[in-house]
Amino acid sequence: MHTPFSFVVKQFSSSARSLRHTRTLTTTGVLLAIQMVLSSYGTIEVTDSLKISLAHLALAPTAVFFGPVVAGMQGALSDILALAIKPTGPYFPGFTLSAMLLGLFYGLALYKTKRKLWQVVAVRLAVMVIINIGLNTLFLTMLYGPSRLVTLPVRALKNLIQFPADCFLLYSMCRVLYRVPDPLTVR
Repeated sequence: MHTPFSFVVKQFSSSARSLRHTRTLTTTGVLLAIQMVLSSYGTIEVTDSLKISLAHLALAPTAVFFGPVVAGMQGALSDILALAIKPTGPYFPGFTLSAMLLGLFYGLALYKTKRKLWQVVAVRLAVMVIINIGLNTLFLTMLYGPSRLVTLPVRALKNLIQFPADCFLLYSMCRVLYRVPDPLTVR
């Protein structure tokens, strides 16, 4: 009998083992570069604390092929590199944690699964509520003060409006990736 805990442990251990392969590192490096381009040039800045970005889509292939550990590492590295390449404010480790959690969530939901629509909707909903609205709002208030709490309704509305598009784009990408052979098994 499989418990949710054993599923998570299996996902993490399999993902961590994939780090031993050169193909994992090179493929993740290319996807990280794509993510950097998307975060630098594919982001619409509505206000200084409200942005619309497609950079999270570059995490999907890493999550699908290499799992939560590798996708979490890519997420954290992307935050650090994005700040080094194009600073948008002071460094705050909370946002690095958010980026890492995004990769972990994607990896747990999309790694070695059929990637059905309900999985994509569930992971985007978790990302929206826990990371985008919850943690990132908390981190903004920690960084800039309680006056940032007034942005909470705007941030929630933006995420609610963007939710269907994010689900559609992520699900479409997953359907394409479903047909791509696993980079670790291709010779």
